[in-house]
Amino acid sequence: MTSCYPYMIREQISVISNVGRHDEGQEKVDFGQQPIEFAYTILALDSFYQEFREQGYLQQLKATFDWFLGNNHLHQIIYNPCTGGCYDGLEEDHINLNQGAESTLSYLLSRLTLEKYNL
Repeated sequence: MTSCYPYMIREQISVISNVGRHDEGQEKVDFGQQPIEFAYTILALDSFYQEFREQGYLQQLKATFDWFLGNNHLHQIIYNPCTGGCYDGLEEDHINLNQGAESTLSYLLSRLTLEKYNL
């Protein structure tokens, strides 16, 4: 069974891709990532920090939020400050430019969580 927890790559957070199957031994891809996965990770890290009060969780929370701001494999901002929306995800070599409600709410929820800590 493979883990579905995020992990750090080159000082960037990465989550399991939505591209293809994820069988044991299959090479991991860094694309096919969607904002909701990062929002859920931020919410989980927030819960961990609330329970254990370990600063490492806040550091990971900030690193996860930075994915929206360009600390991702494309080095592109996912949040659109002009529209207030959030792009729908990262593909291998481009951003999915749709700005759906799920992605925008994922960004906003993530940002509200981050702002509780003034990070």
